[in-house]
Amino acid sequence: MISLRPYQQEAITAIEAAAAAGTMRPLCVMPTGAGKTVTFAHLVQRRGGRALILAHRDELIQQAADKLRQIAPELRVGVVKAGDDEHDAQVVVASVQTLVRPSRLERLDADFRTIVVDEAHHAVASTYRTVLDRFGAFRDRGGPLVAGFTATAGRSDGAGLGHVWQDIVYQRGILQMIAEKYLVNVRALAVSSEMDLGNVRTRAGDFVDGQLGDELERSGAIDAAAVSYKRFAPERPGIAFTPTVATSQALTEALRAQGITADHIDGAMPRQQRRDVLARLRKGDVQVVTNCAVLTEGFDEPAVSCVLMARPTKSAPLFVQMVGRALRPHPGKDDALVLDVAGASAAGLATIADLAGLPPKAVKPGEKLTEAAERAVAEGTAPPAVAAAVRAKSVDLFKASDLRWLPVLDCWMLPAGRDTTILLMPADGDLWNVWECTRTARPKIVSPGLALEWARGVGEEVARAKGGVLSRADARWRARPPSPAQLQALQRMGYAEVLPKVQTCGQASDLMSAHNAARIIRSLRAAA
Repeated sequence: MISLRPYQQEAITAIEAAAAAGTMRPLCVMPTGAGKTVTFAHLVQRRGGRALILAHRDELIQQAADKLRQIAPELRVGVVKAGDDEHDAQVVVASVQTLVRPSRLERLDADFRTIVVDEAHHAVASTYRTVLDRFGAFRDRGGPLVAGFTATAGRSDGAGLGHVWQDIVYQRGILQMIAEKYLVNVRALAVSSEMDLGNVRTRAGDFVDGQLGDELERSGAIDAAAVSYKRFAPERPGIAFTPTVATSQALTEALRAQGITADHIDGAMPRQQRRDVLARLRKGDVQVVTNCAVLTEGFDEPAVSCVLMARPTKSAPLFVQMVGRALRPHPGKDDALVLDVAGASAAGLATIADLAGLPPKAVKPGEKLTEAAERAVAEGTAPPAVAAAVRAKSVDLFKASDLRWLPVLDCWMLPAGRDTTILLMPADGDLWNVWECTRTARPKIVSPGLALEWARGVGEEVARAKGGVLSRADARWRARPPSPAQLQALQRMGYAEVLPKVQTCGQASDLMSAHNAARIIRSLRAAA
């Protein structure tokens, strides 16, 4: 039995709460390595009734079926894909490409209580929408719960996910996962080459694969990538991404010429042959597997600690998917290394900065993601979404944020919309607990025992995931005179004597927020 991690339980609770409130097509965004398959398998088990899992790759289909059988052995799980046609199972794991065929679609009864879409950013495609429409996903009332799971709520072609998904009901940041040791840190090195991306056309927001492959071969970048792997990652198991089958095969040969055991897979290979190659990687018989558009999604090998990025991209979602393959923890694995063949200097390219929402070029060669985030805060260049800070006095730390953190007693608080407050409360030693407090639920610790700089960053990630309007330190409304309603509220709270000193709307808001936060803090400590 695979038990749920705390955040996976939170995701399920958020989906169920959304459904109870009428949001029947919720989207859940969790980083690669967060265990999306485990999460939705538990969701299916908990809800009961018939369920349909939609995916678009063999690996994802097999992974979902295996996890469901592990977690809920009492459920009869069937697969609908090519020659497999177990359409009468209680839980059907289906290939979208197979199911969209009218003859296969009609065999499935439209009685599913739950539908899960794995890699849900693909769901705006016509194939997915045809299948979902068949089972009543877009009905105003009486339709099934359709839960989407993805590592990135974006597409390289700019297609809006709102055509299918009603709301992001749960979101977890990658830096929060690193802070809590669910993922490893990551750093990147640029591989120098003569590649000129000016020779490569762009289509649908990203480089044309064939032209990109030609430029990689023309420039000698493939050989440079192999030399760099031997120099910087000689002992690291890894995977390499390339734009074409030909460049993947060429890279395999170049790695072998450097004495690195390497093998290649692509989508045209028989499924068993692909599995055999990945099994050799898992056993250590092969150090690097090169691929073209196969391992971007659904691949799970925690031992992999290097990604050779021989597939430059302008798509941050695609880049995040590829790099995410190396972020899972594994014994003896301290971090993940990205060898970027394009280099971070090419304008408009996605880099590891996109993992944390940092500006382009924000991460220096060889620098870990968290180190770059801490430096960006120290330099005042970090955007509000970056979950990190500098090693400094706490007051300086919070002044570095664009958000309005307030000191309350010996704690810090951040208002996060009308219904949510984020609290940082001292724990043991120099560590802090991050609390989420809402009007409709009991306060809960979302991240325990963090250094203050991490606690602040995690707090901001959690606040943004709630989707509320956050309190910015530079908001224009803060300079306005206090409203009559604010002054009346402060008088009721017992602040009549200080009202003459309250000159702005921002001061009044801070005082009310601090008052409410102090009440919550005292209540939590009284209950401890």
